[in-house]
Amino acid sequence: MGDQRGTAKRTGVKGVSTAFWSIVLLGSTISIAAGFAGGRSIGLAGSLPPAQASDEAALPAPVGQRLLTRQLVGDHSLDAAVAADPYGDPTLAVTDHQRPGGFDPRRDRAKIAVVVIDAGRAGNALTPFVSSPLPINFVVAPSDEDAQATCSSIRAAGKTLVVDASSDAPQRVAILVRDGADAVIGSVDDARAHALMHAVGRRTIVVDAVLGEDDDLATVARATGHPTLERDVIADARDDAPYVDFMLRDALALAERNGSVIVAIHARTESFDALVRFADRAQRDGADLVPLTALDT
Repeated sequence: MGDQRGTAKRTGVKGVSTAFWSIVLLGSTISIAAGFAGGRSIGLAGSLPPAQASDEAALPAPVGQRLLTRQLVGDHSLDAAVAADPYGDPTLAVTDHQRPGGFDPRRDRAKIAVVVIDAGRAGNALTPFVSSPLPINFVVAPSDEDAQATCSSIRAAGKTLVVDASSDAPQRVAILVRDGADAVIGSVDDARAHALMHAVGRRTIVVDAVLGEDDDLATVARATGHPTLERDVIADARDDAPYVDFMLRDALALAERNGSVIVAIHARTESFDALVRFADRAQRDGADLVPLTALDT
């Protein structure tokens, strides 16, 4: 009886073990199968077509090229950001004017008056011109920064002061004339020319800059009895040393033919060096650099 009970007990334990390991084996088999199926899915993923994105997730269209026309000149260009240089046009470089008669190149020396334009805006570049022993004439506009101080330094150096009357009101020009300027220069129309002549008085020398088609300054100045001159050459409309030398030689030829010439230059180092060379050559060729006040009007 006891043996039968022991045998039954061992048989029950063995059945439980068998059931447990069967469950473990079945779970392992399912896991392996699932892993195998998953591996095949991953391997095939690269060969499947990409999923279609929805409209909301679509990338924005590329930025299209837009062609713009950039205006390089005129009121809306970068040129309008700074004051235009009326003496920077090579087409205005030479205006040949006949001087009063009586010049004889066989016995008379030609006269050349050099005016440094925009002297009031030149800064330190003006120093060698003012310090030079050459009788250079300087143009200052009333609206230039520190115009009064620049005029004082020019007069203190014994140089001729010329007021730029092209842009400022005649009354402002007249103030610098009363403070010791010897001449005015500009390119203005008929109405402004009459106002300017009335403001500066009849003893002031008037130099027509000859820079515009509507320029009536010389005509009005002569009609109102002012001593009148006209600019002949712009020597450095192009900032190029050989060009400046060439234009100064042209100025010398005009002076030798007409008796005198007025040359406009900028306060640049290259222009100053060219002017020094030119002064020596002009003297050898029978011409002298002189102040504007020494020219025949």
